[in-house]
Amino acid sequence: MSRPAMAGHPLRQRLARWALGIYVLVIGLFLLAPILAITAGSLTTTSYVVFPPEGLTLKWYLQIFEQPDFLSALGLSLGVALAAATVATLLGLMVALALHRYPTRLNILIQLLVMTPIMLPSVFLGLALLVMYSRIGLAATPWGLFAGHVMMVTPFTVSLIMIGLGSVDPVLERAARSLGATPWLTLRHVTLSLIAWSLAAGWGFAFMMSFGSLEVSLFLSTPTMVTLPVKIYSALEWSPLDPPLTAVSSGLVIITLIVLLILARVVRLDRLLGRK
Repeated sequence: MSRPAMAGHPLRQRLARWALGIYVLVIGLFLLAPILAITAGSLTTTSYVVFPPEGLTLKWYLQIFEQPDFLSALGLSLGVALAAATVATLLGLMVALALHRYPTRLNILIQLLVMTPIMLPSVFLGLALLVMYSRIGLAATPWGLFAGHVMMVTPFTVSLIMIGLGSVDPVLERAARSLGATPWLTLRHVTLSLIAWSLAAGWGFAFMMSFGSLEVSLFLSTPTMVTLPVKIYSALEWSPLDPPLTAVSSGLVIITLIVLLILARVVRLDRLLGRK
């Protein structure tokens, strides 16, 4: 290779890294711009939303504690999300173990059936649940809302737990069995320990999806049982966007980001991508 070519090679690499960095920065700003705009709008001192904000204040966040409707909606959303994520993780673990350990010709069909709730439009799923619940007496009940959220988020837990099970070396489980461990002890002390990160990832994604769900909750809510996303949507429908509402919306984003940051600490992205 000639000297000019050798000298130009590091330069091309440097330019490629710069171009990739600029591209990632532009995409990141594009994705974060709406979040930054609504968060900044919730900090303005004016009684209307303006960007950039005129001054900085936290009074709109403090006003949230003076609105029992929003606090009630927040409590309902947190309760449903926590319960739905926990139950969906347990269901996802059982389904993933069955699919992984007992492969049959029907596995593909079972996986398609499990993934159906996330392949269907959310509006269609919410309407279908409302029609079904109306026939069996679960419409307009907390149990119906809870069951709908479990159905909606279980596919995420199954997918992530399947990734975890696929990364487990079966030699470790066979070694535990050869040393006298029962199937239950092997599952508890070996398998679950090795896939704890995928269980945490499944629970976290299920929580975020349930907590931020609008379409399904919109069909299953009632005037006295309203989740936070539905409350925000209803407020926007009947009144213009104002700083208190942007503060509530920012709170929804902040809670989701906290869960996401915790997941980033617990679960490495390379694991989800199947890398060692």
